[in-house]
Formats: sequence, structure tokens, C-alpha cells
Amino acid sequence: MKQLQKNRIQIAALSETCMYDSGVKIINEFTWIFSGLPSVNKTRNAHGVAICLDKTAAKVWKDFGSEWEAVSERIVKIKLKCLFVNLTIISIYSPVNPTNNKKNDDSQKFYNDLQDVINRIPTEDMYIIMGDFNARVGWNNQKQQNLSNSIGPYAVDITNENGEKLIDLSTINNLIITNTFFKHKLVHQTSWMHPGNKQWHMIDYTLVNKKFRSSIEDCRMYRKAAGAIGTDHHLMRIKIKLHFRSRRKLFQKKVVYDPIKMKNDNASKQFQKDLIPTLSDATDKTISIDEKYDRFVEHMKTNAEKILKIDENTNRKRKEWLTDEILEIVEKKGTAFVNWQNHRGTKLEIEYANKYKRLRKLAKTKIEKRQEEYWDEICEEIESSVKLNDLANPFNIIRRLSGKRKRMENMPIKDKHGKLILNSTDQLERWREFFDHLLNVSTAVDLQLIDHIKIKRIKKNEEERQNMQPTISEVRKALNQMKSRKAPGNDEITADLLKAGGEPVIKWLHEISSDVSKQEEMVKEWNLAILIKLFKKGDKQLCDNYR
Repeated sequence: MKQLQKNRIQIAALSETCMYDSGVKIINEFTWIFSGLPSVNKTRNAHGVAICLDKTAAKVWKDFGSEWEAVSERIVKIKLKCLFVNLTIISIYSPVNPTNNKKNDDSQKFYNDLQDVINRIPTEDMYIIMGDFNARVGWNNQKQQNLSNSIGPYAVDITNENGEKLIDLSTINNLIITNTFFKHKLVHQTSWMHPGNKQWHMIDYTLVNKKFRSSIEDCRMYRKAAGAIGTDHHLMRIKIKLHFRSRRKLFQKKVVYDPIKMKNDNASKQFQKDLIPTLSDATDKTISIDEKYDRFVEHMKTNAEKILKIDENTNRKRKEWLTDEILEIVEKKGTAFVNWQNHRGTKLEIEYANKYKRLRKLAKTKIEKRQEEYWDEICEEIESSVKLNDLANPFNIIRRLSGKRKRMENMPIKDKHGKLILNSTDQLERWREFFDHLLNVSTAVDLQLIDHIKIKRIKKNEEERQNMQPTISEVRKALNQMKSRKAPGNDEITADLLKAGGEPVIKWLHEISSDVSKQEEMVKEWNLAILIKLFKKGDKQLCDNYR
């Protein structure tokens, strides 16, 4: 992720990810849309492809329906909205150049699947295909040059069998192979070195439909990223002149409150002190119940954000075991890799190669040592929490580290007729339709039976007790009995935040509950329920398997 940030990559196509199944997950503020083999069929050759979006691109993708499709373990696509045009991104990982019938069948199936995806893209849309094609393209003869306008003048290889299939795909669909249209040094054009003959080749490509050729400003390879992460492929970066089309923010960003600060005496006292001046709104008799409650929520959020907001600098956005020392060594390793590549074939090649290998070994040793220390710390934290009977903390740690919680809202589902729904807006409508049919069951009511039901009479003193206004002590008792660490409602006010507010919050809640009792009118916000779907078993794409 650091290399993507460093090279200012907004959309990345990743090949051979070795990730199983398909889905959407967020890793270090990047949104991953991935596709791979089913986890039940784990093999050594897992393949796998993914599209990685930064915050800006992810927001655009989500604003306009979060449309994506996992075609196979070698193809995944998403759709974005840009100004004046829709953009489809396809990430691929092609089979290696065929040497026998089986590999040829795999290669042919891949290109058939890719052609099927292209056929379903509207002709007015722009689409980009990126990834490891395992193909070499070039001008083998003058006849080939006359037949294809898809290859530019800066192709560096001789076309192989996969290359012919790539050229055919590009010619049929009016695509250009952008790598071959920009002049750079040879080291910035080639992306992979053959391990046998040590020759560099261009096998990673970016294809774009020809009528949008002017949107591509540059395409070249970057070597340092490969040395930093230890891959044998160089990073290919393409500059595209397009503007994302994003909706304005309808809702404010969710604020995360620090649970440690909420339990801190000084912070909670300051929070309560800042809430005291707001009590004049609590006793205002000229406003409605809903307006009073809205003001209460606003005061709570405003003051909590100033005092109890979690420090963004302490919110780790990298792997928890990573240290600055390790990152520095990895940075040096990347620089050493570039120096080694620059001195290939010179007297200093061995010296720079040895330096790179030393740093690579040092980075590996440091990482292994730090990971061992990190897991020891985690185990000690879990053990100490169990001894203190704090079972919530160990389970939170295990859930955080396992990373197996999938975001169900991003899972594609099927409609009533079994057709896959890829757009998130249509998915929400399908969920509304499903739960409306599930929960709103039409029943026939016999009014005569209702008339025969005897109403139980209560004693007069009990009736008077029930009609009494709630007291401060009752509100205080109810607040103390609320369980901590529970999810908030639609107003995002947690029980922990209410408890941190102390007496000012108790007075606020007393005034609101008293108004509800006197006016016999409920706060509209309290009538709002959030429906969370729970998967039972079976096919995750069928709504009937949720409750």
C-alpha cells in the first residue's frame, strides 16, 4: 500500500494476488475488489486478480452503485463514473505462453472470457484493461505492421503466441496497447526479466479503446517499487486525463470516539463542563420534542468531537508489527535494487547486487524478529485480559487480527429470477423488497374474537404510579444499567458517550423523557429501527438465506 501511495496511484490492477474467493475488503484505507479461486479448491497456483482504489476513487465507485463483477480467478471488473463518460476498469492475469494443449486451452478460455466482458460494455464507454498478459508484442514483419494499428512504434519484443492473441483482441475491439506508444528508456519500457537468459521483456500491458487514446498522457515502468516489495515485475504507471464524477457529501464523516478518553476523569469532567451551558435548550418549552432531541444530539457530537475524538495520529494505518526501522531498511533495499539494475553488465554489478542481497536478508531478519515480538505482545494482552475477566477485549483482538469479517453490503446478490445484481442501488431495492415480503405478512383478523378479549383492570395506585412523570433518579438508574461497548443507533450516540456526559446528560434525558410522557408523543428518531441482515447458511447470493 505504501508503494501505491508513494507513486500516487489512484486505481491499481493487481495480478497473481493468490487471494481466494471474491469480494470487497478495505486494507489500510484502500478498497480492494478481488476475485480468485474458491477457497474449497486451494491449489499452489491460486492465480487471483484485484483492483485497488484509493479514497477518492473508492468514493466515486460507491457513490454510483459500487458496480463490480468477478468474472473468474483471472478477470475482475468495476465501473466508475467520470465527467462526460463512464469508465470500466478490467484487471487480468493471463495464462503463460502455451507450450502444450492444456495451456493452450487455458489461454483460449481466458481470451474468450475477456471478449465476453468487452462485448457487454456499452460502446460509448471508455474501458481500460490492465495486468500481466504474459505476452510479447512487436513488429515481426512489414505485413503485420500494415495489418494492425494497435501497436505503437516503441514495441521492444518479437511477438509470441500469446502476443498474437493480444494483437487479435486489440484489433477486433479497436484497442491500443498504450505501452508501445510512448518513448522511454528501455529500462522504463520493460517490466520483467527472463530468469534463464536474463533478457528483459515487456509482458505487462495497458489497453484502452482507441477513441479515448488522447486521454492517456504517459505509460512507463518504475523499478524501485519492485525492489521494495520483492516482486519480479516492475510497477507500470499510466497517467490518464480524466476527472472523477463524485456526489457531494450528504452526510458528515463518522467521528470515532476514544474509549480510553471517555473513561479518563479529566476528559469526562471537561466534557460535562462544556455540556452545562447547553441545558438552557433542555428546559426550552417553546420547541418541539423532535427539535429538542436534535439539539441534544448536536451538542453531544460537537463537544465530544472536541474532547473525546480519537487522535488520528495514533490510528494505525499500516500493519501493526511494522516499525519505522523496518520501513527505513525496506526503503534502502528499494534504492539498492535500482542501483543494481543501473549497473547491470558493469564491473560494479556484483558489488551492488551483494549490497541489495544484504539489505534484503536484513529486512527479512528484522521482520521475522519483530513479528515474533508482536505476537508475544498480543498473547500477553489476551492472557492478562482473561485474568481480569475482560473477555470482550480478547474477542475484539481475535476478530481484528483474523480479518475474516466480510462487508455483506458489497456482496453481489440475485433477484427473484436468479439474475445477478451488480449495482448497489439495485441491491438495496432487492433487500427492501425481500424484507417487506418477509416481515409484512398479511393476516386475517377476527374482530369478534378481539371483542371477547377481557381487559385486565389494574389497581388505582398502580395506575397512578404508571402515570407519574419519570424522576432524575430513575433516569440515572436506567443510564447506569445500559451495557457499554454496544453499537449506537442512527444518531451515533453510544451508551459509553452518554455515561461520559454525567449529570448534564441525565438532566437532558430527564427533560426529553418528561416531555414525551406529558405530551404523549414519541421522539421520531426513537421509532427508527436499523435492519441488519444476518447470513444463515447456503448460497450468500440468495436473499432467502438471510434473516
